[in-house]
Amino acid sequence: MQQNGLAATQDNNRRGILLMMLAVLGLIVNDTLMKLACEELPVGQAIFLRGLILIPVLAAAAWQTGALHHIRVALQPAVALRTFGEVVSTALFTSALARLPIANATAILQLVPILSIAGAALILGEKVGVRRWTAVMVGFASVLLIIRPGLEGFNAWSFVVVLAALFVTLRDLSSRRLPPGTSSVFVSLVAAVGVTLLSLGMACFEDWRPVSGRSATYALCAGFVAAGAYFTIISAMRAGEVAVVSPFRYTIILWAILIQIVVFGSTPDLPTFIGAPVLVATGIYCFLHEGRRRSWARRQISGVPDQSTGPST
Repeated sequence: MQQNGLAATQDNNRRGILLMMLAVLGLIVNDTLMKLACEELPVGQAIFLRGLILIPVLAAAAWQTGALHHIRVALQPAVALRTFGEVVSTALFTSALARLPIANATAILQLVPILSIAGAALILGEKVGVRRWTAVMVGFASVLLIIRPGLEGFNAWSFVVVLAALFVTLRDLSSRRLPPGTSSVFVSLVAAVGVTLLSLGMACFEDWRPVSGRSATYALCAGFVAAGAYFTIISAMRAGEVAVVSPFRYTIILWAILIQIVVFGSTPDLPTFIGAPVLVATGIYCFLHEGRRRSWARRQISGVPDQSTGPST
């Protein structure tokens, strides 16, 4: 029986890993389509067109799962704060993505797990040890290597991606405070509506243009792909163990580099090739450490004996 249970867990983890790799492929395809759309359209207009598909898809999923019956959840402070983080980060990242190589923008955004550690310590009051603070510093150093402030090849829009990562971190930390039983689909629908409304506000500062069939196809397809990627991430996290599945989010870096070469015809420079793997390694360490820390905490709460002296810090 124990062997059957272990085999089932391994099968679930393998399925979760494959789903996660497929999900991040969907996310980077969404980014690629949006970057292509922004070659002809201002950022706000491209985001609005994507919302015309993304919102109905998420609304249909929320209706099917009964999540629309709990619409008052949208008024919860944690939901509002999470939506604010999602809205601002989307506007910032998409604006920067239109002006940066996709591999660089994607790599810098992987700063989020590291920022989450700092945020959990400084905002939520969680205890963070020397090793995790070291991971934070190494992660920041890797980002500086990719950005190269003050050196040749520097692009100021890289700092906009860092700012976007801060707001993604706000979104993720707010997610920890969502009311129990809150539907992920409904929360995402609220965020999608917020992002689309912001895109209309961006029209006040942008010169919206006639939409060609090419740019419309890119933006509308991005809505389908983004929705599919989101649902696939949910399936991945439900299929396997979080500590096993989550690190495979970082395969998005490989996809981003490949897309930059094949679609946009440029190769990432050496600092990006060096900084991105280091940043990924620190992020994976943070994911694995978080899994061990929560496992240790559950054992302490349940009174299960543990051979370790405590969670690794």
